[in-house]
Amino acid sequence: MLIFAQDKKSIINCNRITIEKNIGGKKDEKFMLVGWGIGIANLTTPTLAAYPDEESAMAELEKIYSAFANGANAYQIQ
Repeated sequence: MLIFAQDKKSIINCNRITIEKNIGGKKDEKFMLVGWGIGIANLTTPTLAAYPDEESAMAELEKIYSAFANGANAYQIQ
C-alpha cells in the first residue's frame, strides 16, 4: 500500500507498518508509525508519522487498516 507520510515529504510503498517507541523523542514524538518497504532494495524503515502517545498511533494504524480493508491502494496520513 502506498502511504503518503505525515510530513508530506515522501510516499512509501509499504508491505508492513509498525508502531515503535521513540526513545528520547520529543514530547509530541514518543511513538512512531514506521513503514517497511517492499523488496530487498528497501531495507530502510522510514518514519511515516509521529504521535505523542501510543493510543494516537494505534488510532491512525486502525484508519490505515480500514482503508486497506475497503480496497484502497493508497493512504495519506493526517
